[in-house]
Amino acid sequence: MNTPMLTILGLGPGSIYDLTVQAHTLLTQAAEQQQIVYFRTTLHPAAAALKQELPELQIRSFDHLYDESDTWDTLYERIASEVCQLAAQQPIIYAVPGHPLIGESSVQLLVQQARERGITTRIVAGLSLLEPVCELLSLDPYDRGLQILEATRLAALESNEIAGALIPTAPLLIPQIYNRRLASDIKLVLGELYPDEWPVRLVRLAGLSANEEPVLEIPLYELDRTNVTNHLCTLYVPPVDELTSLRLPETLRSITMRLRRDPDGCPWDREQTHQSLTRYVIEETYEVVEALEENDMEKLAEELGDLLLQVYLHAEIARQEGDFSLGDVYEQINAKMIRRHPHVFGTAEAETAGQVALNWEEIKKAEKRQAGIQPEETGLLDGVPQGMPATMIAQKYQKRAMRAGFRYDQVDEIITKLGTELEEFRQANTAEERLDELGDILFVVVLLASWFKLDAEEALRHANRKFKQRFQSMERLAREEGRDFSSYTSAEWLERWQRAKTDETHKSDLV
Repeated sequence: MNTPMLTILGLGPGSIYDLTVQAHTLLTQAAEQQQIVYFRTTLHPAAAALKQELPELQIRSFDHLYDESDTWDTLYERIASEVCQLAAQQPIIYAVPGHPLIGESSVQLLVQQARERGITTRIVAGLSLLEPVCELLSLDPYDRGLQILEATRLAALESNEIAGALIPTAPLLIPQIYNRRLASDIKLVLGELYPDEWPVRLVRLAGLSANEEPVLEIPLYELDRTNVTNHLCTLYVPPVDELTSLRLPETLRSITMRLRRDPDGCPWDREQTHQSLTRYVIEETYEVVEALEENDMEKLAEELGDLLLQVYLHAEIARQEGDFSLGDVYEQINAKMIRRHPHVFGTAEAETAGQVALNWEEIKKAEKRQAGIQPEETGLLDGVPQGMPATMIAQKYQKRAMRAGFRYDQVDEIITKLGTELEEFRQANTAEERLDELGDILFVVVLLASWFKLDAEEALRHANRKFKQRFQSMERLAREEGRDFSSYTSAEWLERWQRAKTDETHKSDLV
């Protein structure tokens, strides 16, 4: 039984004279044997020239699929599937523009499917589109790390994948922008990282006549307004300066490195240390929390950026001192997330959040053992960051102690304990005693939150917001009455406080 055979042939960048001798010989033999040759597209100058030179050559194309396919992902899958079905019946030739293995997503997919179906593949090389494009642009592909990403692959990227797939600070070639619909999708993708006015160049190898300008320079926003796109159209996107591409992580890294640089950086930033920046990390964290509580997404984006700057600054200080680099930060967190989510990135199973939490604790224990830390050397209350708010530390201590069995049996016992601590505070005589007893009161109040599975810090922040709203309502009342705050009696204060609470309740009912 003969093994199915698929020959994938490169047609070169345009002219029939760019065909290799091997490719021309195979096509001539196919014409003589009246063998059908399948072209990915006949919208290629060599297709018409071959028909004229080899009248007996039978050509079939997949041009109809370009209009029938709903997405760019499914287009080449359909082509690959149909070619494999044909090759399974008899040896066939599949011809593509340029070189089969350079900028040809359909071929990569086709080779993979052919291997899975036991079809032998043979590559017949062709001059790629890269050489003539680089010639027309006077571009050295080895200079500045040229990126090449085929148009349909780029258009299929999700918005969260774009930043990871493209580096705007390096030059970019996008071959095979074959129609305006694809050009429009490409424009939208590039618009995530490049300015709308960024000058790009369309290289049109199909326009081989002397009276056509092969390179058209236009601003990015006009990409889908031209009528010159075709299968041999390649888009060149020049690199942007790091400070121009404001949506890149690398831009922030470049900024922080520049700020810390001596002598042309910022004097203030150069003086900062890990210790001097600690307060800013805390402040920025709380500003992120505030934006979350206010559900202000525009503010959240800004505050997350401020917090991210602190990460980059600390990483840059560490790099300059030879401790670690930003890459180490990424490596640590990426490895940790993969390691602690085996139900996502591995073979473990976890159907509920509770199972995930149990897995998480077991993985953390295994990490400690691997680091040489034995369980008996670690107390239940160890590992709680002391820089957190005191209510959060207290609640973490309490939850761990309660899981170990150190807990009250009834909530009434906690309430009784709170009364006892209040009485002890009443009897305290010195500032030190009052401070100690006040801490006990607060700890028991947090314990009450832990019993009911409430977040004590969230409860206190809610109370703070509520107090602020009511006090500001009283301030408005005072301004309306034209009175100074100091002129109010205690009874008047209480009356206005009740009015503020009533107004708050009324507004809540209206929502």
